[in-house]
Amino acid sequence: MREKCCAILGSPPATFPWGYDEEDPACASLRLLLLNRITLLRTQGVTDFYVILDAGVGLYAAESVAQLRVNDEALRLICAVPWEGQATKWTPELRERYFNVQAVCSEVITVSSVRTADCEITAMLNAIDRADTVLAVSGEGDALLPVALRYAEQLHRRIILLDSDTEKLRV
Repeated sequence: MREKCCAILGSPPATFPWGYDEEDPACASLRLLLLNRITLLRTQGVTDFYVILDAGVGLYAAESVAQLRVNDEALRLICAVPWEGQATKWTPELRERYFNVQAVCSEVITVSSVRTADCEITAMLNAIDRADTVLAVSGEGDALLPVALRYAEQLHRRIILLDSDTEKLRV
């Protein structure tokens, strides 16, 4: 575990009311809430953000941290990719953003060379192992995130849960 490391976990885009529609006001609101929380954590001394890079929360969080890194050389962005080629079927715009973030992050960790039944949860658990704080954004009906959060509780990690439906913060 690194001192002052925050793992950022999120439910898949399909579990949110807006799905992949990032123009939806609720999505924009969540992205702002996420940026504000990341900024606050940075002011509290968090130096490393370990992000599970997916097409939703992971990408939003990684872009936010990358934006903050422009003026903060001490800030580190570690991107965990659950499996190689995960972005193959994404839209060209999402793929471009995905690779742009990887190009500016401090470290990229690939969990598996191929998609396996457990590569996503393995990425989450590895992130929790390295972190002292977990920032999670929960959608509706996600099966993996609750498992990861129970693991974080067992390890006595500080958990900050952003509720996408109500925009409430639960610590």
